[in-house]
Amino acid sequence: MTTTLTLPHMVLAPALVYVVVSDLLYRRIANHLLAALLTFWLLYTGLQLLQGHADMHALAIGTSASATVLITGYLLFVMRWMGAGDAKLMAVLCLWLGDQSLLFLMVTALSGGLLALMLPALSLFERGLGLALVHLNTWLPRPVAMPLPHSLREQPIPGIPYGIAIAMGALFVLWGSF
Repeated sequence: MTTTLTLPHMVLAPALVYVVVSDLLYRRIANHLLAALLTFWLLYTGLQLLQGHADMHALAIGTSASATVLITGYLLFVMRWMGAGDAKLMAVLCLWLGDQSLLFLMVTALSGGLLALMLPALSLFERGLGLALVHLNTWLPRPVAMPLPHSLREQPIPGIPYGIAIAMGALFVLWGSF
């Protein structure tokens, strides 16, 4: 099965790679990235509406799912069970994924469970990646001012980098089953 490369593929794939690296190394999902994804979605959807190519059913489901995820995510954030960036990312991705939002949410939940089971191995990988990044930075002619990866800090940030599971869920929907 071949997948046609569309604007959502071209916008979301690099953004999700950035999310994985950023969440893994720094436990952060940047608001500017989320704002850019929302802006691109608004422009893309507006263009589809103007051209008469918009799938209104998918638009309604994606918008409803996004609102539900945002409200639920806020409640989970208030209880400190979920990061704000994770909730916002999931809400924006529901907009992009439209009528595939439920599949995205289910695959994300399953990926999150798998990630939790792999946390000890993931922690070792994080530390190795952080050390490699710091070492690589010393080789640069003019070292880049970058924050210290969380895994190398005296008190690492606890929790699961759920952005990885969210990216897996979105990529699964974008490219079908792996």
